[in-house]
Amino acid sequence: GGFMKRIISGFIRFITLSAFALMILSSSTLYAQEKVYIYAAASTTDVVKELINSYKKGAKSKAEFVTSFGSSGDLARQIEAGADANIFISADTKWAKYLDEKKLVEKDTTTNFASNALVLVASPKADIKKKLPDQLFEAIGEGYLAMGDPKPVPAGKYGQEALSNHKLWDKISGAKKIAFYPDVRKVLNAVETSQADFGIVYKTDAKMSSKVKVVYTFKKESHSPIDYPVCVVTGKNTGEAAAFLKFLKKKEAKKIIEKYGFVVK
Repeated sequence: GGFMKRIISGFIRFITLSAFALMILSSSTLYAQEKVYIYAAASTTDVVKELINSYKKGAKSKAEFVTSFGSSGDLARQIEAGADANIFISADTKWAKYLDEKKLVEKDTTTNFASNALVLVASPKADIKKKLPDQLFEAIGEGYLAMGDPKPVPAGKYGQEALSNHKLWDKISGAKKIAFYPDVRKVLNAVETSQADFGIVYKTDAKMSSKVKVVYTFKKESHSPIDYPVCVVTGKNTGEAAAFLKFLKKKEAKKIIEKYGFVVK
């Protein structure tokens, strides 16, 4: 009987220890910091960082926000490939719809984050004596026009539409006078550093820069509406992600968004 007793007491000890180990494990995950991954259009870099700080202060949140900024198309494809994103902020309704069609957007979470305008900016060295945008081709001369690559970069797509509207696209792109960049902030940087004489960016990007000069604001009618949808990725609607999305609807969040030059509807 002693042998059996030993086996049973050993077994009980094993169960108790396992239960204890499980308890420790589950309590540590309970107190683990929640991580919220935000994938957002490059043009929202500064505003999103400030919104996170403001949210954390107000909600006394201990969550860790991890941000990834780039072109909306690249980010959407990363999410499609399984990237660990909770929230997606796109500079184009197209990429939010793209994810929605792949069943990667949590139902009823898509709202409008903000709207923007499109501008033509000039570098400190550009020839801005010409009539712009009509004489943009002549003004570029030996230089280049910097733009986002129209496929993944919404600012590039809007830029192509606007230039086509002004009957300039075929002429400028045909003469290989366009330098394409992977996101709108890299376009801005190219103009700031005079790698390109002119660039097409958002009004909000130009506002962030003391080096570039806005030489023309494209009419709304010349391109599709520049709306920024925000949505939650399927299965990633955690407590903090949902709370942050709610915060974006609040007055203080709208004030921050407007401070950066975005329009809140």
